[in-house]
Amino acid sequence: MSEERKDLIDQGRLATRNLGECLAVDQVALATALGAQLEPSLAQTLYSAAQAGQALGISKKVAALGLALGQWLESAALPLREQTWGLLLEHPSDTVRSWAAFANAYCQRNSELEQALLSQFRFATDPHFGVREWAWIALRPLLVQDLTGALELLRRHARSDDPLIRRFCVEILRPRGVWCEHIASLKTEPQMAEPLLIAMLDETDKYAQDSVANWINDASKTRPEWVQQLFERHPPSGKAATRIFTRATRSLSQ
Repeated sequence: MSEERKDLIDQGRLATRNLGECLAVDQVALATALGAQLEPSLAQTLYSAAQAGQALGISKKVAALGLALGQWLESAALPLREQTWGLLLEHPSDTVRSWAAFANAYCQRNSELEQALLSQFRFATDPHFGVREWAWIALRPLLVQDLTGALELLRRHARSDDPLIRRFCVEILRPRGVWCEHIASLKTEPQMAEPLLIAMLDETDKYAQDSVANWINDASKTRPEWVQQLFERHPPSGKAATRIFTRATRSLSQ
């Protein structure tokens, strides 16, 4: 990445193109540049959060800025809150929209599960891969509080015509999700998620297929016999199902 490109990303004028660029974003510089477009108290709030989080890993940095943003939005007067949301949701910086994904999850923490889930779909369908990842990471802790209810909701919404929604509905409760805490109960009792997973064993979209396969592969590390039994009961038929099976069982052959 050239210095010119990095400078434009840190100013919030360009989106990142890959994980390396995502990790290289200077959150302090970005918060400073964004501040010129924001109400002064929010600008200071974001700058302070970015400064305080400089020594943190990327997940905690983005979460901390999202939390600060969410707390400010929650206390702001409605017209200013709506104006600020409008700016954030359409911002060219994927990192800024990622802060917004965490802010939204925070603001929805006391909502009904379905309302919280639906509100996060905007970020789950973002054109940028990074925002889509932060979308499920941000909402995951809320869904973990009620796994039974969450899994039923996810099963229903996984019927969506949008493969990004289908992918989100699987990825959000992976037992060993990347860059987030594991879900102990799903590591030991993956059968809880069978209604969701079985319905997606013939998923046609490769992006969503990978999530289904990775979910089952996660479970294979603690419950290999469950994975074997799952595919004995639901043997793959067809190209899509075979691809999922191959990826889902990759750890079993190691």
